Amino acid sequence: MKALYTSMIMVFVLASCVSSTKLLQKGDYDSAIAKSAKRLMRKPTNYKQIKVLSKAYELANEQDNSQIEQLRISGQPDIWEAVFKHYSQMQSRQNLVSRLPNSVLKKIHFEAIDYNRKIAEAKNKAAAFYYANGLKLLQSNDKMAARKAYTQFEFIRKYYPNYKDVDSRIQEALAKGKNYVIFKLQNQARVALPKDFENEILKISLRSIEERWLVFDTHYDKSIDYDYSISLNLKRITVSPESIEKEKYKETKRVKDGWEYVLDNNGNVLKDSLGNDVKRTKYKTITAYISVIKMNKKAMVSGSLDYYNNRSQQLMKTTPITSEFVFNYQYATFEGEREALSNNSIKLISNRPLAFPTNLKMIFDTSNQLKKIAYDRIKRDRYMFLN
Repeated sequence: MKALYTSMIMVFVLASCVSSTKLLQKGDYDSAIAKSAKRLMRKPTNYKQIKVLSKAYELANEQDNSQIEQLRISGQPDIWEAVFKHYSQMQSRQNLVSRLPNSVLKKIHFEAIDYNRKIAEAKNKAAAFYYANGLKLLQSNDKMAARKAYTQFEFIRKYYPNYKDVDSRIQEALAKGKNYVIFKLQNQARVALPKDFENEILKISLRSIEERWLVFDTHYDKSIDYDYSISLNLKRITVSPESIEKEKYKETKRVKDGWEYVLDNNGNVLKDSLGNDVKRTKYKTITAYISVIKMNKKAMVSGSLDYYNNRSQQLMKTTPITSEFVFNYQYATFEGEREALSNNSIKLISNRPLAFPTNLKMIFDTSNQLKKIAYDRIKRDRYMFLN
């Protein structure tokens, strides 16, 4: 009822740009009523608006009653939600008009009608129909039918929160309507994986992209009949040889080195205007020799992300996937004057020598990027698992 009343207010707002007479002529009766009512609230003696309101109100109610009659004549069991909406619309319309001054209500011969019984009857019959139909849909063991049942039970709970066992039926419909997807890792690369590599991959956060009808698992649950499988197949794992490069360079800097007297052309100490000896700063160039050790090693894991429909045993989609981890480390030593070093060289010298990571450690470190790539692909393609 609140939603319908809100819709009437929206009609009121949208109608403000068009005259009530034109709205009436177009058959947009509720907009014409809203427009006229707004003006009559300000000026109850506006005869033109009273005339429009009276006609629009009469035609709008005739239209709703005619559609209700047609629905009843049809004899179909699913008519009651539509009947409920028509009666609710008439009640909202009546509520809007009833707020007008009595002088206006008398001129349009307004008579209030009690729609409560008719609304309650339609609502009850709609709930009974949806409940019976929802139960029937649940018995089919079809996921799409269960989702329809969920919608029908939700309609009931919207108007009757405590209707029979509707809460448990909604949960049953949810469970039967969901598609379940299992994500797994398969190693076909003939290379042993590091300890905990699979556990790290299975930490992929697929729960964050679940929807009402879609559930992802990364650990197999025997109680679930999975509709789809996502297989991350590792087909090639390589680790490059350890590579060490050495580079040498020098850096220089001009620094202060005390002072000296300034001599004139005759070799005598130059005097200033006050008779004092003139001095100047002495400079010298210092040098540092830097030796840089560059360490490089790369691990690459490649394969495919495969989507399977477990019901039909069909491969739905396959897409290549590659992840790599690069160990790139530099450190340096120097000889000469430390003050000659640039900031970049100081950083290199502050790095301590390291040992190369093992092959298994390198392979393990590809897992973070592998998870991210797989997550992004599955998030993009998750619509494929909703049917």
